[in-house]
Amino acid sequence: MSMKKGQSKLHIMGDSCRKKVMLIHGVGFYWETCFERIVNDLKDNFCLLIPELEGHCHEPEEYMVSVHASANNIIHSLLQSHFREIDAVYGISLGASIALEIALQNKLSISNLILDSGQYESMGEMTEQFSTVMTGEFKKLINGEHLISPVKENMGYLSNNDVEVLQPLIFPDITQEALYKAFLAAYSYDIRERSERLGMRVGIMLGGNEIYAKSSIPLVERICLNTPEINEFPNKGHAEVLSREPQLISQLISRYLTGL
Repeated sequence: MSMKKGQSKLHIMGDSCRKKVMLIHGVGFYWETCFERIVNDLKDNFCLLIPELEGHCHEPEEYMVSVHASANNIIHSLLQSHFREIDAVYGISLGASIALEIALQNKLSISNLILDSGQYESMGEMTEQFSTVMTGEFKKLINGEHLISPVKENMGYLSNNDVEVLQPLIFPDITQEALYKAFLAAYSYDIRERSERLGMRVGIMLGGNEIYAKSSIPLVERICLNTPEINEFPNKGHAEVLSREPQLISQLISRYLTGL
């Protein structure tokens, strides 16, 4: 499906008559490579829907504006393609924020929501500074250079394995502007004043070494009608399960879809 202004490019794989699973990638990640193993695991049994975030492609025509705007674009694309009922939504990092926003808007029927390592509180006056720093750090990762120590520690890469984990997930040709705008959107998102409540089954994923993801758990718990299930993977950093053991995510999604 081609992308028009106001909607996201939506990649559809598998039989549309089967249960629907949506996968939403994070800042700088490339939809095709970061979800490759999960797609291979699930495509024969489920219909997979993978939106491509603005700017995360060759020759981008537009960039991210906000989590809210990207969520709206994805919702519009899904409805245009006649997907109103989604059995499971998995989002990683910024993708988790967008998945959460889609669920909060309540324009789709979502049965299961899996939020992996999301951050749901604005960085406030530090938003632009953090976005600038992280844009530079991700550009370094593409070239095989390690993150600066404070960033590495906050993301949970205690074994100095940040390049090993993140480099395979990142779109190598992403532009500086695309990264910066995506980080701005991620660090501006805030759910602390939201009054909506989530009635679907919610699962929270995180690596045991992550700092921001762990501190975000109470923010999600506050807006859930039922207590979310916490899936913490010991001794793992940010997106490390997705990068190194994606079959665990495939298994988790399958478990949610079978009601276990």
